[in-house]
Amino acid sequence: MNQPVTKYCFACGQVIDARAEICPKCGVRQLGWPGPPEDPSLREAADKKLAAGLCAILLGPLGVHKFILGLTTPGTIMLCITVLSCGIAWPVMHVIGMIEGIIYLTKSDDEFYQTYLVEQKGWF
Repeated sequence: MNQPVTKYCFACGQVIDARAEICPKCGVRQLGWPGPPEDPSLREAADKKLAAGLCAILLGPLGVHKFILGLTTPGTIMLCITVLSCGIAWPVMHVIGMIEGIIYLTKSDDEFYQTYLVEQKGWF
């Protein structure tokens, strides 16, 4: 099976080499890097995306979704705020968790992998 020679930059639309990690025109890192969709790390990211998204929506104030992604500091912050406020901050933390859960579930697997597992983005 022949691999494509070119692709379009997802940010600027420029035709670039299919193997390009960064667009030479706009300098934006291309989603889907470092591997093809069959990459096992992307399959693992899809599983983590679903688990983290559902936990964020259902258990957001406890920071469980952060721990699933290996983000222990943000998870600990959310848990401590909820516990140390004796539950007073629960509604605020719940809204944050719901927003993050929706964001997780609406991202593509490639984008989720790049943002939360490679770059380790902690918040939103």
